[in-house]
Amino acid sequence: MVNLISIILLFFSVTPVYAHLHGNEEGDKPFNFKSPDETDFFQAVEHDEEYYGCSGYLRTGFIQTDHKSASAIAGELGCGYQLNSFIKAHIGLFASIDPGFNSNNDLNIQGDFFNQQKDSYLIVGEAVLTLTYDKFEAHLGRQNFDSPHLDGDDLRMISNLYEAYLLDYHYSDALYFGAGFVRETSGWENGANASQFVSIGEALGGNSNGAWLSWVNYQQDNMIMDTWFYLIPDHIAIFYTELIYSRELTDTVSYSFGFQYDWGHDVANSRLGNVDAHTVGFLFAISWTDITFTSAYNKNFGNTGAVASVGGGPFFTSLEDQTLDAISGKDTESILLSIEYNINNFIDLGAAAGKFNAANSKKYNKEELNLFININWKENLSTELIYAVVDDQNSEPDMHQVRAILTYRY
Repeated sequence: MVNLISIILLFFSVTPVYAHLHGNEEGDKPFNFKSPDETDFFQAVEHDEEYYGCSGYLRTGFIQTDHKSASAIAGELGCGYQLNSFIKAHIGLFASIDPGFNSNNDLNIQGDFFNQQKDSYLIVGEAVLTLTYDKFEAHLGRQNFDSPHLDGDDLRMISNLYEAYLLDYHYSDALYFGAGFVRETSGWENGANASQFVSIGEALGGNSNGAWLSWVNYQQDNMIMDTWFYLIPDHIAIFYTELIYSRELTDTVSYSFGFQYDWGHDVANSRLGNVDAHTVGFLFAISWTDITFTSAYNKNFGNTGAVASVGGGPFFTSLEDQTLDAISGKDTESILLSIEYNINNFIDLGAAAGKFNAANSKKYNKEELNLFININWKENLSTELIYAVVDDQNSEPDMHQVRAILTYRY
């Protein structure tokens, strides 16, 4: 299977390949940018739960990172019930299953698909009560939730899921306010065990504390602006704001400009250690017919590295493996260049290159190349195929990754 994937990727690497910039979710890799033109209806906090009957997905995946590999079959069965226009509920079961032909040696198994013991697991990932009254909406319990520093990052068998208690106020069609508390998270990036819910503080490498958060979201005409504040007591305070402006120049030419600012600082007992981050980011994308060129830049001016996240994080320059917050030290920076080709309604081809380095390049200096193909066979069937290589310009050997995921949604 690996040989077949390698042949396909080699073919596309010597022909024009282009980076997939606009995903279905804000957290889709390798890019975080999403044009407001692609949003059917503005929501302050995105939720995917269904409240009418049952739905979910079936998924099969393969991943190889150098000398480790894994295959898995996964799925979700979620069922919802609407009592009336004010009260709705949803519960979802998630499973990731070893099909039986992975290595018998755990040291050779790539662990992102399974639990801490690299075994199959079943989890109640969603159990959410949604209450609606006038312009207020509350989501209470385990749920699918996306925000800049806490996001689903659905790149493996099961996305990151959260136990959260969120209240949204729909001030107008253009403006939302909200606040809430995120207690725990499960999933492949929770830092402990994908099959268990652990506190946000633990997922970030600290102790048992949840995250208080608030947000303001604004969308009008060609502009989207989000502002978020997070407080994890005894750990960290985070402020994040982002603005995306998009405009069509002609029927075939359009552009988008993005700006982001991210601030983080340790608070009280500082259980994550010293944190002093001031990060800015710029993004520019231009589309001509079916081709999109994108450039992005992030720079951290703080005395420590950029703020870490549960999930892919908010930075414009995030790639499949490398992100700005992976670089330790001050004055870190990253740059991304990408090109995307939308062949038709079914196939996107892409390539992206990024450079990530510290002020002293001898401490951290890595380059990453992503090549990928996204195929949407039908409305409910999709395939994602990606190859990533990370070149350490100092002493470490190169890292290679192949990931292929087929998903059927019902």
